[in-house]
Amino acid sequence: MKVSQKVKLAASADTVWSYVRQFYNAAEWQPHIASAEKGKIEGERVVQMKRGNTVLDRIAERDDGRRLLSYEMVPDQVLAPGTPRLEGFLATFVVTAAGVNAEVEYSIAVEVPEEIRPMAEKGIGADISGALEGLVAKFGAA
Repeated sequence: MKVSQKVKLAASADTVWSYVRQFYNAAEWQPHIASAEKGKIEGERVVQMKRGNTVLDRIAERDDGRRLLSYEMVPDQVLAPGTPRLEGFLATFVVTAAGVNAEVEYSIAVEVPEEIRPMAEKGIGADISGALEGLVAKFGAA
């Protein structure tokens, strides 16, 4: 399953990209994240979610030319009881120019069992919209 949303921001694509590409600042603008700290390995981060669980994720791809940042959950990590294992999780930010402004697309692709798909789509959609609202709060809507 893949959930994707877009927003136009009142800042240049280069300005927005210089902020979004900073992998460790997610707690500043994504309201579902309590903290994000560098992991033991470069390109990894430990993310404490406001819902109480902690995950380890890592950069899958960062391309400054295309203004693309993708990250994935580190496989085989030990998760707290009750924390769902999100197989195939890949989140991607793409920042493009929209005239003098920027457009940001945030998508999350993940494998989920069919029986929890509606709940997963709702939760992931809320996380995506919250993150994009955080960018609007920082840069303004275009």
